[in-house]
Amino acid sequence: MVFDCFRINDKPTLPVTVIDPYNGDSMEVRALIDTGFSGYLLIPPSVYNKVNSLELENPRVYATLNGIVKTRVAKAIIKIGKIKLDTLIESPILGREISLLGRELQKILHIEFKKGKEVCIEDP
Repeated sequence: MVFDCFRINDKPTLPVTVIDPYNGDSMEVRALIDTGFSGYLLIPPSVYNKVNSLELENPRVYATLNGIVKTRVAKAIIKIGKIKLDTLIESPILGREISLLGRELQKILHIEFKKGKEVCIEDP
């Protein structure tokens, strides 16, 4: 079992490396741990376009406070510290340059907040 801790500032973010499983290209993002996002890992279109070789046909759709948001979806490998997972990545078809670690990944990872100074994660 892999366990890794990361220092946080005012927002709980984690460094996430997104790897294209087809060609090995990778990009790093700082993803906000967001319990309000029910998806996997939402990444900006500028990052998604570099790691989306295994894109799926059907977009996902979310109802948000700002209206309906459609996302493109692709298979990817993510690395958070020493933890490596096969998962899905998503990117808004129209939207902001934001990275969110959603509840689908939070259900897989054991995430612990330590006194607001550190986030520790454990793989499944």
